[in-house]
Amino acid sequence: MAEAARAYSYGSPARVPVRPERPRVRVVPGQKPRTGTQTAPSSLVVLAKAAAVVLVVAALLCCLRVAIGSATVAQSVQAQQLESQIAQARAAGSNLEVRQSALSNPTNVKNEAAKLKMAAPETVGTIDVGTDVVATDASGNLSLSESAHLAATAE
Repeated sequence: MAEAARAYSYGSPARVPVRPERPRVRVVPGQKPRTGTQTAPSSLVVLAKAAAVVLVVAALLCCLRVAIGSATVAQSVQAQQLESQIAQARAAGSNLEVRQSALSNPTNVKNEAAKLKMAAPETVGTIDVGTDVVATDASGNLSLSESAHLAATAE
């Protein structure tokens, strides 16, 4: 313990670390120092900017061409679908015409009625219902006042 006390004694002079002497710097007024970087000529910068603009325009034109091509393909597919639907509608219309012709033929109607054990009526009569008393206005709605007027004049 005696040595530890001597190492940290407060009565001894403090040891200052020895620092090497720094070189003296002197500032001399004059021109600013030259840096190692060199600037590109202005014509090269203009040429690089023009090339960048040309590349951007070319990219936009390519994107536009792709968009127009895809729209063309989509329209072509839609046109083919419409043509298919038109062909189906024409075929259905032809089938309906043939069927209507067969159903409206009097001979076929008599044969079908005979199969169902139907016969022609002995007498034919008609019923006269008179004039219609229900009236509508210009917008197609029922008009009570006009209907009442028609009913009164019909009697």
